[in-house]
Amino acid sequence: MNSLAELPSELKCHHELHKILWGTVRCPDCDHRLLYRKNYEYCPCCHKKTSVRAESAFRNSKLSFRQIWAMIWLWQHGASTGEIRRQLDLSYLTVRRWLKKFRLLLPEDKTAPLYGEVEVDESFFGKRKFHKQRLVIGAIERHTGRIKLQIITDRTRSTCESFIERSIAPGSLIATDALGSYNELHLLGYEHEDCNHEVGIFGPTNRIEGLWSVIKRHIRRVHGNLSFSYEDFRYLLREHQLRHNQPELFYNVTNYIFTCCSK
Repeated sequence: MNSLAELPSELKCHHELHKILWGTVRCPDCDHRLLYRKNYEYCPCCHKKTSVRAESAFRNSKLSFRQIWAMIWLWQHGASTGEIRRQLDLSYLTVRRWLKKFRLLLPEDKTAPLYGEVEVDESFFGKRKFHKQRLVIGAIERHTGRIKLQIITDRTRSTCESFIERSIAPGSLIATDALGSYNELHLLGYEHEDCNHEVGIFGPTNRIEGLWSVIKRHIRRVHGNLSFSYEDFRYLLREHQLRHNQPELFYNVTNYIFTCCSK
């Protein structure tokens, strides 16, 4: 599916969801082909009723499978809340609630620690005057683009070193700015390269600086602002981390549903 014009019919979405979650479109008892009704599947042979909706993350939803399918596809392709609302004729709150649900269903990132040449930096998200700023530390692997992100409360040495030890394999070359919290990385088994932004040296951390711009721009365009509760913001960062580290989750609707929604 490359556009909404290719969106499957309600019956095909129902049929596809059944195959994704159960591996078949036949009755689990008598192997007869199921008939589809609005909220359940019916076997004309043994008269057994089943419900793929009740067995998935879409239970209790009043939206059609076609609407859910379209919303996942638009979200995967970075559509804003307003754009999804207009295209699917849904309320703003409904779209916001479903996008939050899609993020909650994403798995934790369990990819291996970063290795090789890695850039590390911190950035503030949100507006200081509303006391809703969040401080985030991040790392990006230069040769693959894989990333690690974490919300932190300060930029002390112990906080930064704790993140690095969890996220980056020993022996890597770490590029940072001139923040003093990184001065003793060599004692932890890392090579260290720093640059001083105050004198106009930015080269070694260009990729991580660019990452902050991409994430902030995407959040503003899709959600309108950078002010979220702690939990919502944590799930937003996890979404961005997975978009870099496990992009196959966002290739198509089938991959996402198979991985995240069969619960």
